[in-house]
Amino acid sequence: MDEYRELMRYLHRAALLSERAGERRFTERIGIGRTQFLVLRTISDAAETPSQQAIADLLSLTKGAVSRHVANARREGWLTIGSSPVSRRENALELTSAGRALVERGRAVQVEYEELSRPHLSKRDVVTTGRTLKTLCELLEQEERR
Repeated sequence: MDEYRELMRYLHRAALLSERAGERRFTERIGIGRTQFLVLRTISDAAETPSQQAIADLLSLTKGAVSRHVANARREGWLTIGSSPVSRRENALELTSAGRALVERGRAVQVEYEELSRPHLSKRDVVTTGRTLKTLCELLEQEERR
């Protein structure tokens, strides 16, 4: 059980440190915080317009937090909000050219950030850790829904 407790301690610590370092790096380099970037990147990466609830679920944010980021992005001219062809209760979110350019600058920051660990972790280490964290997230999400 000590191994599990240590894993969870390091997971918590890594999440906090990653959030702080990422926030600082994104704010310094592209002028927006990491979470705002992740919301915009999620919209950019989606094959179909994601709902704000889908973005919230994917990023483990509240729907209210996503709504605030969407409103800010609209105000800044990074995205447009239209009517969804799927549901009257949802909005269609589309990045503007300024929003797409911002996401591309953010992708470059993200690659630089990821490159910091590449010399220290093998691909196998990363794959194994990713699989472990995915399983933990699935278990914890089930627990949260109870």
